[in-house]
Amino acid sequence: MKKGVRLLAVVSGLLRGKNTIALGLVSRMGTIEGVVSTRVQADGTDSTAKLARLFNGTRFREQAKLIVVNGIGFAGLNVLDVQALKRKTGAEVLSITRNKPHPEELVKALRAFSKQGKQNVSSRTGLVKKIGELEEYRHDGYYVQTTLEKGESAKFVSESARLLRLAHLIASGVVLGESRGRV
Repeated sequence: MKKGVRLLAVVSGLLRGKNTIALGLVSRMGTIEGVVSTRVQADGTDSTAKLARLFNGTRFREQAKLIVVNGIGFAGLNVLDVQALKRKTGAEVLSITRNKPHPEELVKALRAFSKQGKQNVSSRTGLVKKIGELEEYRHDGYYVQTTLEKGESAKFVSESARLLRLAHLIASGVVLGESRGRV
């Protein structure tokens, strides 16, 4: 994958009510070329479908080759199916987090959520377990999980982290009226 490809960096906004914004920035070689958004259910199951629709519906679709996310949990416990997102969009997926992913903690939270009688979460716990099949490594202080090989994805980590931070600031500004927090 060439370094100059367009990528879409997507984050979910703060939870306020039954759904929240998923905001994406389209960038190429450090230049932001567009902003896209959709809504995802808080603790729901629609993040994969919504992100696929967001990506496939943008005018940047033909040039964008990489989708970057800040972990697989969107809008609380709305777990992203990385492999399905890749299949539905044809784009590679890169997940970047500051903290080491602890899939067992996410599974524990999903089970607690299920015990509250909210929803059956067995399909989501399966998605969390599947994330372990991805290439995983640490780069520039970030934990990376990706459908790409390490050599291919490492060149995108720094720009992707910057875009995720900016997308997070914009999303929190939209939700709260003023940005706060950090990715």
